[in-house]
Amino acid sequence: MTGGGPAGPPGGEGGTLPGGGLLAPEGSSSSVAAGSPDPALSGRPKFRLGNRPPLTGIRAFVIGCILVYHSNFHTFPGAWAAISVFFVLSGFLITSMLLAEHQRDDRISLRRFYTRRALRLLPPLLMTVALLGIYAAIVFVPDAPQRVWGDVSAAVFYYADFRSASGREPFLGFLAQAWSLSIEEQFYVIWSLLMLAALAMGRRFAAYGLAISGAAISATYGFWLLLSAPHFSTEVAGRVYFGFGSRVDALFVGCVLGLAATGGHLDRTGATFRRSVAAGGLVSACLLGWMVVNATYGTRESLLWWLPLSIVASAVLIVYFVVCPEGLGSRLVGLAPFVLVGDLAYTLYLVHWPVYVAVSQFTTHWSFWPVEALRLAIIFTIALLSWYLVERPLMRWRRRALA
Repeated sequence: MTGGGPAGPPGGEGGTLPGGGLLAPEGSSSSVAAGSPDPALSGRPKFRLGNRPPLTGIRAFVIGCILVYHSNFHTFPGAWAAISVFFVLSGFLITSMLLAEHQRDDRISLRRFYTRRALRLLPPLLMTVALLGIYAAIVFVPDAPQRVWGDVSAAVFYYADFRSASGREPFLGFLAQAWSLSIEEQFYVIWSLLMLAALAMGRRFAAYGLAISGAAISATYGFWLLLSAPHFSTEVAGRVYFGFGSRVDALFVGCVLGLAATGGHLDRTGATFRRSVAAGGLVSACLLGWMVVNATYGTRESLLWWLPLSIVASAVLIVYFVVCPEGLGSRLVGLAPFVLVGDLAYTLYLVHWPVYVAVSQFTTHWSFWPVEALRLAIIFTIALLSWYLVERPLMRWRRRALA
């Protein structure tokens, strides 16, 4: 996990703010109004995403695990499992947003969807690239064509996952963590088109079928990579862990949850149902915590057993936050400090690794704690400035412009 590690936030989306992207004009063939729509799809939504602090606050815990693990590669050796929380949450949020738009307008506009995605994701990414370029212009970086500019190209054009899965990423690349963001962006393009196809048929079960089939195919492919290899190796581990085909199962599971939520299937208010969900959420949180502390990255066991279990636990935890927003766990995770760090999580993830590579015990010759204090000061300063001066103003403008 040299520089990669757990996944980035779900396209930078928190539980409170919709996402965006970049393709076809409104009214083109990419903006589809469904014919003969299913009442479950076209009626007033039973589920409104709205402001759900726990869905943002949980990202603070996940990014915290990543920062701690990447600080020394010993503490929290199972922080890689955080990718499942990010990916499942990402699939859930994007599906909920797409279906909410369809239920409201009887159509989905890819132009609006991709414009929102671009306005949310590109400014922090381009800021990170610019800062990295300034650093590389001032400080000599060995193998800069690969470690800096090769990584920049892979991050900006979203093919870093293929680079990592094939073992072609350089050692200590400055944007090696971008592999997870690449998987998410590729998935957003594919899933938005699949959703359009399903909604054009006017049947919700088609979207369910696509999501469930996608999850099953992806999981089967990952198991096949592991079980068909004559010998387990770092190359096999890399193909499974970093590869698009073997990792989108978590995103598809999130899509199933989004379909279930917008279909009203998580609106049940019975005490027994809520108690069952709360118990499942507690067990899932404990399981994910155990994995973070104990499930070492890159072993055959971790990829064969703990990775699928982390996806299931992440899904149950998200269901808990949706079904029990007033539960003790939801209120704890939704506290304002956690929500703020969750809002910063996308930018923290982008900038933390280049800062960790540039500021280390090898480059400063300082002891661990002074180095770590400087690292955290830098990345949180950048993230806070980006959030308050760029990201929040852009999102406010985006909501007005796309209304």
